[in-house]
Amino acid sequence: MNIDSYLGIGKPDEKKEITVKSALADIVFEEKAVYEGEEKRLYTFDASLRALRARGYERHPRPAEAFDLICRGLEGRLSPDQQAIADEVMHGYSEWLSMAILREGNLLHCYLDPENLVWNGHKYVVPGGKLKHAGEEVYSIGSTNECVPIKDVNEINPALAEKLWSRHYAILPEEVRQHAWLWIPLENILWPVSRGFFDSYFIGTYCYLRASRGVQQR
Repeated sequence: MNIDSYLGIGKPDEKKEITVKSALADIVFEEKAVYEGEEKRLYTFDASLRALRARGYERHPRPAEAFDLICRGLEGRLSPDQQAIADEVMHGYSEWLSMAILREGNLLHCYLDPENLVWNGHKYVVPGGKLKHAGEEVYSIGSTNECVPIKDVNEINPALAEKLWSRHYAILPEEVRQHAWLWIPLENILWPVSRGFFDSYFIGTYCYLRASRGVQQR
């Protein structure tokens, strides 16, 4: 199956071509995360954003951007330099992603590129009460548990699975389809998103410290 030209499942006269555009066409990843000794240095989300901007980058990678890199790396579709970045992304402590999510009943609010989400020592808060972000998208998630395998996410809402993991579930690498999970926060708690521990394919909201890596537009 060619992932650059995937035919959606349906009756023959209903099939539509879906183009999977690589995020790597538009952004450049920071080559290495920040290290402290032999391990990636851990930051709160707001401290990470300040630090990566001081290094000349714009923001953290969005979930779909990070997983586009990871998936193409698993498929051997990267240049040697890109593959080195993908390998380093998956090494050691996981990294912040440029999204925050909030559960409200059966809905999941996803905020791209949150700007003013601040750790106050106990939780993430928004000074002034209004989150600055690059766009909000709302997805129905039904009455799911906090930790949901990607297969169930896809069955409940395929658009959400594609939004987070970069492409249609059917054309994700088998490794991701078998081992990716989504950790959803408790209701009405706004939390920044990160990729899960070490070499996992989790997208999670369960930790306040993560490693820092930036991206910038080409």
